[in-house]
Amino acid sequence: MSELKIEWEIFKNQMNSFGNKGEELSKISTRSIEETNNFVTEYKEWRDKVVNFLISSLDSTNSYVQSFRIANSNKYNLHGNQTSFDNFAREQKQDLKNDLLYIQYITKLLSVSDLIIKPNQIDLSIREKYTSEDILELILDKLYELYDNNIYPILPILEGNGIILKKQREEFEYVKLLENFGYIISNNIARQADAQLTVNGKIYVENKLKQSKPNYESICDDKEIINSKIDDLMGKLEKLGFGQEIIYNELEELKELYIHLNKKNWGELVKGKIIDLGLQQIINEDIMKIIYNSITNDVLRIP
Repeated sequence: MSELKIEWEIFKNQMNSFGNKGEELSKISTRSIEETNNFVTEYKEWRDKVVNFLISSLDSTNSYVQSFRIANSNKYNLHGNQTSFDNFAREQKQDLKNDLLYIQYITKLLSVSDLIIKPNQIDLSIREKYTSEDILELILDKLYELYDNNIYPILPILEGNGIILKKQREEFEYVKLLENFGYIISNNIARQADAQLTVNGKIYVENKLKQSKPNYESICDDKEIINSKIDDLMGKLEKLGFGQEIIYNELEELKELYIHLNKKNWGELVKGKIIDLGLQQIINEDIMKIIYNSITNDVLRIP
């Protein structure tokens, strides 16, 4: 998947603007040949602007851009009798409707792509090490965010979140597993692995989200083990390129305060320090989760 060349919010707002303009166009009368010709002219101008914007924001080789550009691109000429005119007018309105649906589809699919919406908050070196279970959970989480009547392709979702699969068609195996669990349905077509979350899958994700309350009892009772965990973490962070002095100082302070606070207060302090480092953009979201999990044996859930 191509990275976005402009900020996500700017892209999203412009796509929404195109959508609103398209909805206005759909209300233009096409009862006469003159009205239809006027509609076709405005529709073509609108469509050209969308294509040019997608090319400038993504890339001319991007699959979304190519699909949108090719569709309906040679259907603007009106010839023939009244019957062909009526059919032509209906076809043009339907083409516009399809374009509007595709704009919504592209925008929504990109909205669950971390590489697009928050490229500075993920660490690709960590995403590369995701286990198969991590990948399955990511797929379910993203399908939950997308939850609607559409069936979405899985490979662009994975690539948009920094997941590079090790073998061809591996995404089909993930789809099959989730389908066997009853968490998704799929079109099961050979050329593309796709999925839509089922109610059962939705319940699974929602139950997982309910467990977001921190489990401070998972924090170890032994100060020496905590110190060892933090020392090991420092080494790991340094290898990942996060050996800054400010991170070192914060972790050393956590060591010192461990014996003076109960588990709940110390756990809240750990979380607060991690979030502060994230807000200062010293660490990204993936590193925040690694630090929290390494120290507390719990999962950091960020809204």
